[in-house]
Amino acid sequence: MSDKDMKFETVEDARAVPVTRGQRFKRHCARRWWIYLIAGLVIALAAVLGIIFGAIPAIAQSSVNDSKLQVDGIAITSPSNTQFTLSMNSTVHAHTPVSASFSPQTFEMFLPPSDGQAIVPFMSLSIGSLKVADTFTINVSDVATNIMNEEAYLAFSEQVLRNPTLNLGVRSNPQVNVGAIKFHVDYQKTVELKGLNGLSGIKLYNPTILDTPMEDGTNMVTDGVIPNPSSFTLQVGDLTVDMALKSINMDLGYSVVKDLTLHPGDNKVKIYNHVKPELIKNLLFISSLKGKNTDILLTANSTVFNGEHITWLEKPLHDAPPVVAVLNPE
Repeated sequence: MSDKDMKFETVEDARAVPVTRGQRFKRHCARRWWIYLIAGLVIALAAVLGIIFGAIPAIAQSSVNDSKLQVDGIAITSPSNTQFTLSMNSTVHAHTPVSASFSPQTFEMFLPPSDGQAIVPFMSLSIGSLKVADTFTINVSDVATNIMNEEAYLAFSEQVLRNPTLNLGVRSNPQVNVGAIKFHVDYQKTVELKGLNGLSGIKLYNPTILDTPMEDGTNMVTDGVIPNPSSFTLQVGDLTVDMALKSINMDLGYSVVKDLTLHPGDNKVKIYNHVKPELIKNLLFISSLKGKNTDILLTANSTVFNGEHITWLEKPLHDAPPVVAVLNPE
């Protein structure tokens, strides 16, 4: 056999060996490995981004939903019919699986509406940046606050003044910062607060008739204690009330508590009474001043601060049932 024939047979044998699909794929990968590396990285990056921009915001929203807001104290001072000064101390209890912070945000406050009714905020409060932890505080002091809706704020004031408890709604849409990741969550909570319970439980002591009335007409002064079972500090101004002897429904005149600010707890005040002149020497009236546990009916007449009648204080107090104050309680 010649060399030429030998070479032909070798070529024929080589062409006869089949190449499998796996072998072709390996050769393809060997030549284009960089394409598959990039594709793998893109897939991995997409998965990571999905976790970051999907799971983390969802976890944060769930943590916000499960958190609890506790209002420790609210102070409403320098009242007017359009604005007031607001201070608030509160505590948030939350489970925070990641380190995060809130950018500055604005709280809107409202009375929780009935089913089907829209939320009507009556005031807002700007809050600075907050570092989120399992327990953290939100405290603001002396913030000038506008009344956003007079009717809604009047309803809120009525509940604060008259009721033993009330619900306050708080909402915001803060930006959450988790490292370089930023997103917004919906924050909405309802907290139960203690109200002033109609100023019930007022006690009066040491009624003293003045031989010579003061320049403003005060002819009797009394010491008083006004309880405030709530967490509200409320600056009222000059509070004027009509007074009557309950046992015989005798109109006695009116009384003024000057520069009244109600702090949580018992508030000791000086009361300036304008008793009708014809009653000053009335034996029945004088005996009632000396008796024990004498019930005096008090009906709010007006509240004045800086010369202005404060409607959202004056109206709820005036429209409420008379308060029974006990003179010389045992």
